[in-house]
Amino acid sequence: MTDQPTEYRWITAASRSRLCVLLGLKDSPQMQDWELACADAGRLEDFLNAYERRDLVEDDRFALMALIVSSFDDWLADGGTDDAMVARIRQHLVAEFNLHRWTIRYWSLLDGEDAADAFHATPFMRELWNRNG
Repeated sequence: MTDQPTEYRWITAASRSRLCVLLGLKDSPQMQDWELACADAGRLEDFLNAYERRDLVEDDRFALMALIVSSFDDWLADGGTDDAMVARIRQHLVAEFNLHRWTIRYWSLLDGEDAADAFHATPFMRELWNRNG
């Protein structure tokens, strides 16, 4: 693990709005934790397909990956086991690790959170962090 500080990064309102239009999601200025509220395990592949578009700006890729990881956590909770899906998510997180550093750290629960509070995606994210962080 690295001692490099991880800067907080937040989803911008502009990215959220663009992604809501692109993906047909609901948006509201009062909505907190957009990526959690809009997560949908059943649309994980749709979200990944959108992420793989080459016309997304960095802020949009950051926001969309936050949505993907939240949906991935729900997918795992629902018993998701598709190795190809896991590999696809891993590929994007590793390829743009610095862009997604904050998201990976958040889901890794590295700040001493109790294992009982772990997300379903936490072991996966900790493995990514330990190999790349």
